[in-house]
Amino acid sequence: MANRPVFVARESAPFYRTMTIDFDWNSGFAKVQKQKNITAMHNEFLRRKPDKKILEISSKSMQEYGNDLSAFFLQKYVPELEKKVPVECVFQSAKTFQKGGPYKDILEVSPREAKRDGRLVTSGMLTGFTFENRVYPLEPKTIFYDYIYINALLENEKLVEEILKYDAFTDIEFNPSKSINCQAKAAACFVGLYRAGLVEKVKDFDTFAELFGVNSKGQSVQSSPKKEESKISEVIKEGNWIKHKIYGKGKIVKVEKTSLMVDFRMVGKKKIGMEWCLKNCEVLK
Repeated sequence: MANRPVFVARESAPFYRTMTIDFDWNSGFAKVQKQKNITAMHNEFLRRKPDKKILEISSKSMQEYGNDLSAFFLQKYVPELEKKVPVECVFQSAKTFQKGGPYKDILEVSPREAKRDGRLVTSGMLTGFTFENRVYPLEPKTIFYDYIYINALLENEKLVEEILKYDAFTDIEFNPSKSINCQAKAAACFVGLYRAGLVEKVKDFDTFAELFGVNSKGQSVQSSPKKEESKISEVIKEGNWIKHKIYGKGKIVKVEKTSLMVDFRMVGKKKIGMEWCLKNCEVLK
């Protein structure tokens, strides 16, 4: 037996949730063995969540567009080069260390060569990321990777159309005990943000960071509890109506501690984050 995470899109921060799936593991490094593991993991997930659609994002994917959405193949425009390069190359080239980096020449090699560049392990401690003359923070973990992956998606209209057909994502190569950044998590995050009507805020890193409760330096930004509590008591009440950017008008049918259930005329009942609702939904009088 083995277990791997499935990342499921949600419409409130952090815009995804993780489900750990146990399944029978097929040992071996051959591609066919990894594809057996993908099938086993997906079957178990669908047994538990039969109403969801799941997509494997990796070079081992057997599904259409699963390969294209891999960081090895998904292309991100680099203004300095006036061309697109794989997300993996952008990410690795942006790493900045105590003793070196960013290594911009990595933008010109293959994703596999980029990931294996020896300088990435001999340049000391990682201190941040530098891309297009801007410095990005290490915290929250994965925020820079998620930012470039999501913006690369936005540059590929067909892939956006396809990825929005899915609710959950996996990467058979990702082991959370060994790695931090994950293309499947970034994909789930994108879908959650899109469904929440926040996709325009991901294009600028400052507004992107705010969606996760931090500023552009990665520092936590907290609002006044009293002010928020007062606002909640005024507008978040059962029976009140709100207007969602995508789902349209809906009636609040249940209020919980950090979320609320809304019955939308167009799509039925949806659970959304209370804090997100306060910032992004119009309250109808």
